[in-house]
Amino acid sequence: MSRTEICSVVGVVTVLCVSGLVLADPAARIPRQTASKQQGGAVLFFVAHQGQLRDVLFDPIVFNQVLVNQGSAYNNDSGVFVAPVAGIYQFVFAAQLCRGDHNNIWNFIVNRDRRMSCHAQVSGGDTTLNTCYFMVELQKGDQVWVKQNVGGCAWASSASKTITFSGVLLASEGMSTLEGKYGSGSSCPIPSMGKNRTPASGCAGGGVALSSVAVSLLLIPVFWD
Repeated sequence: MSRTEICSVVGVVTVLCVSGLVLADPAARIPRQTASKQQGGAVLFFVAHQGQLRDVLFDPIVFNQVLVNQGSAYNNDSGVFVAPVAGIYQFVFAAQLCRGDHNNIWNFIVNRDRRMSCHAQVSGGDTTLNTCYFMVELQKGDQVWVKQNVGGCAWASSASKTITFSGVLLASEGMSTLEGKYGSGSSCPIPSMGKNRTPASGCAGGGVALSSVAVSLLLIPVFWD
């Protein structure tokens, strides 16, 4: 970092000084891209099951119609999603209930461990669409799928797509769909405004970015004999 100063006399009573603050390496201020961003690290999928899931155990449910599979993390042969990177993921399962009395219970399974259960029940000729949401922190290689317990029943056609499973990577180390960093061990709130209206931040590297040249004008009155 270096400072330069240029002064000149304006008329006979005023000296005009221009001070410039120049960063030694402006390129160093550019945030470094993470590998996940450089490689297009978005992970999201949306898959559907055609036909009925009636009264028997499905572990996992195999969603055989793949509509979106960016990152290729969902396997439509096994019905299992495998996390390609560590991070926070959100999953959604939706199912149109069969008519009649059924004990509809579905589970989100992570590495054979039941993490969340969804229960929906109607009677007689009624039916409804049941939707379950699940958010979890995964390590690379963790497996996630949906299990239907015995007694559950859901239906879908190729046109309706009413049995679906979807997921998205919300945040991983160094990247986030929310434009923040996950896993850094610190948070960086929005800078507050002090009495002098100057943004202040306690985060490392989170202060107000300086332009490459900061210019100030200083008018100094000079009195001549």
